[in-house]
Amino acid sequence: MERFSREEFQMRPENVARLKRIERISKVLRGICKGLLVLPVAGFVAVVWAMVLPRPGWTIGFWDAMFPVADLTVGGKMFVGALSAVTFAILFKGIYHLQLLLGDYSRGEIFTRDAAGQLRQWGICGALLGCMGILWAFVPRLVLAHSPDTIHAEGGAQIVHGLIIVAISWFMEMAAEMREENELTV
Repeated sequence: MERFSREEFQMRPENVARLKRIERISKVLRGICKGLLVLPVAGFVAVVWAMVLPRPGWTIGFWDAMFPVADLTVGGKMFVGALSAVTFAILFKGIYHLQLLLGDYSRGEIFTRDAAGQLRQWGICGALLGCMGILWAFVPRLVLAHSPDTIHAEGGAQIVHGLIIVAISWFMEMAAEMREENELTV
């Protein structure tokens, strides 16, 4: 999509100031998100390290599912490792799409199809992380010989929030399409 300058739209001075503020804050937040991309990778490396070179007392935990590494069988370690990889990949993807969205905002591209697409991907990742929260509640029962008596699953609210973000992204995409149509007729 072609980007128009602020002068072509003849924005009011207060809106130009607001847009500059959005661009400036988005640049800072995007930089923070780029730094945060290291965390899922470091988390996965830590889980693999804990399973390959376990020490007495080390535990692995996601949400409320905590279990000692020493109690895991080889198959249990493989399962936990695979599930950890999926969980950290979803987290990485969510942060990645958020930093792309903030990149759009930092260029003044607020209501565009690309921004709506990045917002949608971020919402999907949020909903998937909520699903992973529920799934992790059952992992101790699957991989431990002496599993806990109760299951405490978290993630339902996160699924709902993610789906709400996806719905908002659809509205945002429709607004972008309507704006593009209006720009073509003017």
